[in-house]
Amino acid sequence: MSDTAKDPRKRSAGRWLRSERGVVTALVVVVLVVAAGTLLYDVIAVRAGGQARPWRKDLAHQLATRHLDDPWVLGIAAGVALLGLLLLVLAFGRGLRGWLALEPRGTAMHRSAVGALIARRAQQRADVHSWKVKVGRRRTRVTVSGTTDPAGVERDLRAELARIPLAAPHRLDVRTKPVRERHHRRELAELEPPR
Repeated sequence: MSDTAKDPRKRSAGRWLRSERGVVTALVVVVLVVAAGTLLYDVIAVRAGGQARPWRKDLAHQLATRHLDDPWVLGIAAGVALLGLLLLVLAFGRGLRGWLALEPRGTAMHRSAVGALIARRAQQRADVHSWKVKVGRRRTRVTVSGTTDPAGVERDLRAELARIPLAAPHRLDVRTKPVRERHHRRELAELEPPR
């Protein structure tokens, strides 16, 4: 069972939250691309018969004459190491992947909060014995067991999801599983009053 929202307003809304690390990442990428492009252009120009730029001649001379324990060499190596560490932090950081954008733009809600709301709605139904909610970036999967009215459960969960003003279309998949007979008998025995 699946459902995809078809609201044009939601389709035109911003689907992704803008993380602060995106600006830092963009600046690092621009610097690296410009530096690599400049060096590559000069190498190609020399291969084509031209003269190397003065800055590359000076760089080659400095690399050939300075020792590894030179302060300038150590400083540049430390800067490159810090840049690599920054790139690792940006690459492995969680960012805003655990959040879902809401309307109005600029607000957000964590996936766990969305899952808690849907789970609470499932818990309110007396015919639902167990439930499992998994909220993704574009889809929420709900598995319930014990219900005798799957259509009613799905209707209630869709109504609960519709109450959340998500900025992007979000699909809800509801699956039902029958209760195991042994487990069901045990629950009935626990509900019977003592004689």
